[in-house]
Amino acid sequence: MAFTDSLTVPVLAPPILAGSKPPAKPLPIWKLMREARDNPFAAFPQAAYEQPILDMSMMGRRTFLINDPAGIKQVLLDRVENYPKTRDEVEALGSLFGNGILTSDGETWRAHRRIMAPAFDPRALQAYAPAMARATEDFLPRWRALPDGATIDIGEEMTQLTLEIISETVFSSDTGRMTDLVGRTFEAAMKKLDFGLLDILPVIGRMRMRGRIKQIHEIFRELDAEVARLIAERAQNRTDGPQDLLSRLVAAQDGESGVRMTPGEVRDQVITIFVAGHETTAVAMTWVWYLLSQHPAAAAKLHAELEAVLGGRTPTQQDLHQLPYTRMVIDEAMRLYPPAPGLSMRRAVEADTIGGQAIPKGAMVAVTPWVLHRHTTLWERPEQFEPERFSPERSAGRGRYGYIPFGGGPRVCIGMAMALTEATIILATLAQRYRLELQPGCKVELAPRITLRPKNPMTMILHRR
Repeated sequence: MAFTDSLTVPVLAPPILAGSKPPAKPLPIWKLMREARDNPFAAFPQAAYEQPILDMSMMGRRTFLINDPAGIKQVLLDRVENYPKTRDEVEALGSLFGNGILTSDGETWRAHRRIMAPAFDPRALQAYAPAMARATEDFLPRWRALPDGATIDIGEEMTQLTLEIISETVFSSDTGRMTDLVGRTFEAAMKKLDFGLLDILPVIGRMRMRGRIKQIHEIFRELDAEVARLIAERAQNRTDGPQDLLSRLVAAQDGESGVRMTPGEVRDQVITIFVAGHETTAVAMTWVWYLLSQHPAAAAKLHAELEAVLGGRTPTQQDLHQLPYTRMVIDEAMRLYPPAPGLSMRRAVEADTIGGQAIPKGAMVAVTPWVLHRHTTLWERPEQFEPERFSPERSAGRGRYGYIPFGGGPRVCIGMAMALTEATIILATLAQRYRLELQPGCKVELAPRITLRPKNPMTMILHRR
């Protein structure tokens, strides 16, 4: 007797992923402040994910959340001069990165961008990729020393790995000391940027910000001294020294003016690249492993591609174009959990109109990848993990400004290609050898600050493949 026709193959519901369920209606001010302290995204109402432009004005402060790709293009590209970053944002980021490419503006930013561009072009990337692969291979003994089934904090592990990679790429022979020093400095500084209700008050907020900036400068004192020493060494040995990113920046010249960056300017760019580069990649990879642990079919498809293309060897840069599904996994992870989830708050210098919405002079305009990447008008099943949505067929016709994990316009992240290369090498190397399972009972919550870290350690079980 055949039973095939009477059997039903169960269809598993997609897992409910970590994130904030938006309130149906805007929260009252007292509740909004309470929710926003731990997770600012918990305060966005459901309308934020449905309307192209949401008026979020309150307490006399005109604020508009932009989720229309054409409107975002207007803010980040077409009329970018009308929408500079706010003073508070520049001061907060400047306390970490100085006057680097992330915080500078105007002609200073344009000149520095021109000077730095050759250090991130395809030829330079060919030089960095082997260092990334080498650092990832050197990381493997850390996991090999653990027994099968050991538990790890994947966020901490990815932070350590990306610190080692960026140290190798930026500082080459000075890797060990810089890895430890930057890690300690950044952790301490990030804790000073944990904002609360008092920080939005006009007088008290400014006083608290000044105090934070002073404390952060003190935290960076040891790192600044070490970076200054390395810059001086590279300047004295421009031909004989290591050809790492630091050396390239010390030697770089503006093609238009012939000007080189000062040691202080090099310091600010290096800190920006080092800290922002390792942190965002570590965060992205943490969420990649989480999503793969919740979607075994996607993990199986990833492993099949890696086996077919690499067969157990470490990837080279030339292999990356043969790993389309691996890249789709990374792209989709950054859609659901963008490493920089709250891209920017801008202030309108002059009155404008965006998508039919009048923007008064002085109004605040927010572009937030967390909301944009989950917007119901732009994405089908936006809460679900579907790497195939980044296939060429399904990506065709998708607007450039509907997906902005690296920002957009002239200020798009200069290290985008470098970060994607690093993430792909990490995933391809480690996933061939290990499968990670979220530890039962591990509660995954968000801790959005400058980057989107998990609130608590994300404990995972390490399985050898």
